[in-house]
Amino acid sequence: MYDIERITKIIKDIEHYKRELDSLNINSAKDLEDSRNMHSSSMLCFSILNRVIDLGQEILVKEDYGMPSRYSEIFTNLAKAGFINQEEAKKINELINFRNIIAHTYFELEKKDLLKIIKNINLIETFVYKIKKRISKK
Repeated sequence: MYDIERITKIIKDIEHYKRELDSLNINSAKDLEDSRNMHSSSMLCFSILNRVIDLGQEILVKEDYGMPSRYSEIFTNLAKAGFINQEEAKKINELINFRNIIAHTYFELEKKDLLKIIKNINLIETFVYKIKKRISKK
Protein backbone atom coordinates (compact mmCIF):
# COMPACT_ATOMS: atom_id res chain seq x y z
CA MET A 1 0.00 0.00 0.00
CA TYR A 2 1.37 3.36 -1.02
CA ASP A 3 1.82 6.15 1.51
CA ILE A 4 -0.17 8.61 -0.59
CA GLU A 5 0.47 11.48 1.82
CA ARG A 6 4.25 11.01 1.61
CA ILE A 7 4.22 10.54 -2.17
CA THR A 8 2.02 13.62 -2.60
CA LYS A 9 4.43 15.71 -0.48
CA ILE A 10 7.42 14.51 -2.50
CA ILE A 11 5.69 15.28 -5.81
CA LYS A 12 4.58 18.72 -4.59
CA ASP A 13 8.18 19.48 -3.59
CA ILE A 14 9.48 18.40 -7.01
CA GLU A 15 6.89 20.53 -8.79
CA HIS A 16 7.58 23.52 -6.54
CA TYR A 17 11.35 23.37 -7.07
CA LYS A 18 10.83 22.90 -10.81
CA ARG A 19 8.66 26.04 -10.99
CA GLU A 20 11.32 27.97 -9.09
CA LEU A 21 14.00 26.68 -11.45
CA ASP A 22 11.89 27.65 -14.47
CA SER A 23 11.42 31.14 -13.04
CA LEU A 24 15.19 31.69 -13.20
CA ASN A 25 14.93 31.39 -16.98
CA ILE A 26 18.34 29.75 -17.43
CA ASN A 27 18.88 29.12 -21.14
CA SER A 28 22.63 29.33 -21.63
CA ALA A 29 25.93 29.16 -19.78
CA LYS A 30 25.95 32.96 -19.94
CA ASP A 31 22.90 33.00 -17.65
CA LEU A 32 24.98 31.09 -15.09
CA GLU A 33 27.74 33.70 -14.99
CA ASP A 34 25.71 35.50 -12.37
CA SER A 35 26.73 33.60 -9.23
CA ARG A 36 23.23 33.94 -7.78
CA ASN A 37 21.83 32.08 -10.77
CA MET A 38 24.57 29.48 -10.59
CA HIS A 39 24.12 28.75 -6.91
CA SER A 40 20.35 28.94 -6.79
CA SER A 41 19.82 26.80 -9.89
CA SER A 42 22.32 24.19 -8.68
CA MET A 43 20.55 23.93 -5.33
CA LEU A 44 17.14 23.70 -7.00
CA CYS A 45 18.41 20.91 -9.27
CA PHE A 46 19.94 19.21 -6.23
CA SER A 47 16.63 19.45 -4.37
CA ILE A 48 14.63 18.13 -7.32
CA LEU A 49 16.96 15.19 -7.77
CA ASN A 50 16.99 14.38 -4.05
CA ARG A 51 13.22 14.28 -4.00
CA VAL A 52 13.15 12.14 -7.16
CA ILE A 53 15.42 9.68 -5.36
CA ASP A 54 13.01 9.75 -2.41
CA LEU A 55 10.09 9.09 -4.75
CA GLY A 56 11.85 6.22 -6.47
CA GLN A 57 12.79 4.62 -3.16
CA GLU A 58 9.26 4.99 -1.85
CA ILE A 59 7.82 3.26 -4.89
CA LEU A 60 10.35 0.41 -4.83
CA VAL A 61 9.79 -0.27 -1.15
CA LYS A 62 6.01 -0.19 -1.43
CA GLU A 63 6.13 -2.49 -4.46
CA ASP A 64 8.37 -4.94 -2.53
CA TYR A 65 11.39 -4.46 -4.78
CA GLY A 66 13.54 -3.67 -1.75
CA MET A 67 15.87 -0.80 -0.99
CA PRO A 68 18.75 -0.47 -3.46
CA SER A 69 22.23 0.16 -2.11
CA ARG A 70 23.03 2.80 -4.77
CA TYR A 71 20.96 5.62 -6.19
CA SER A 72 21.55 4.44 -9.74
CA GLU A 73 19.93 1.10 -8.89
CA ILE A 74 16.67 2.86 -8.03
CA PHE A 75 15.94 3.83 -11.61
CA THR A 76 17.36 0.65 -13.10
CA ASN A 77 15.02 -1.32 -10.82
CA LEU A 78 12.09 0.94 -11.68
CA ALA A 79 12.76 0.19 -15.36
CA LYS A 80 12.88 -3.54 -14.65
CA ALA A 81 9.55 -3.20 -12.84
CA GLY A 82 8.00 -1.40 -15.81
CA PHE A 83 7.56 2.04 -14.23
CA ILE A 84 9.90 3.64 -16.77
CA ASN A 85 11.82 2.35 -19.78
CA GLN A 86 15.54 1.58 -19.91
CA GLU A 87 16.37 4.78 -21.80
CA GLU A 88 14.59 6.92 -19.21
CA ALA A 89 16.42 5.09 -16.42
CA LYS A 90 19.74 5.73 -18.15
CA LYS A 91 19.03 9.45 -18.60
CA ILE A 92 17.79 9.91 -15.03
CA ASN A 93 20.91 8.11 -13.78
CA GLU A 94 23.02 10.62 -15.73
CA LEU A 95 21.24 13.40 -13.85
CA ILE A 96 21.83 11.57 -10.57
CA ASN A 97 25.56 11.46 -11.37
CA PHE A 98 25.53 15.25 -11.64
CA ARG A 99 23.57 15.38 -8.37
CA ASN A 100 26.45 13.52 -6.77
CA ILE A 101 28.90 16.13 -8.05
CA ILE A 102 26.76 18.86 -6.50
CA ALA A 103 26.60 16.93 -3.23
CA HIS A 104 30.21 15.85 -2.89
CA THR A 105 32.41 18.06 -5.04
CA TYR A 106 30.40 21.21 -5.67
CA PHE A 107 33.55 23.16 -6.55
CA GLU A 108 33.96 20.87 -9.58
CA LEU A 109 30.50 21.64 -10.98
CA GLU A 110 30.92 23.42 -14.29
CA LYS A 111 28.41 25.73 -15.89
CA LYS A 112 28.07 23.39 -18.88
CA ASP A 113 27.22 20.49 -16.56
CA LEU A 114 24.64 22.49 -14.65
CA LEU A 115 23.13 23.66 -17.91
CA LYS A 116 22.88 20.03 -19.03
CA ILE A 117 20.97 19.20 -15.84
CA ILE A 118 18.63 22.16 -16.32
CA LYS A 119 17.96 21.30 -19.97
CA ASN A 120 17.23 17.66 -19.13
CA ILE A 121 15.25 18.13 -15.92
CA ASN A 122 12.05 17.67 -17.93
CA LEU A 123 12.80 13.93 -17.70
CA ILE A 124 11.77 14.26 -14.08
CA GLU A 125 8.37 15.65 -15.06
CA THR A 126 7.82 12.62 -17.28
CA PHE A 127 8.88 10.31 -14.45
CA VAL A 128 6.52 12.02 -11.98
CA TYR A 129 3.67 11.81 -14.50
CA LYS A 130 4.23 8.06 -14.91
CA ILE A 131 4.32 7.53 -11.14
CA LYS A 132 1.10 9.53 -10.68
CA LYS A 133 -0.59 7.50 -13.38
CA ARG A 134 0.60 4.17 -11.95
CA ILE A 135 -0.38 4.83 -8.35
CA SER A 136 -3.77 6.23 -9.32
CA LYS A 137 -4.61 2.75 -10.63
CA LYS A 138 -4.00 1.15 -7.21
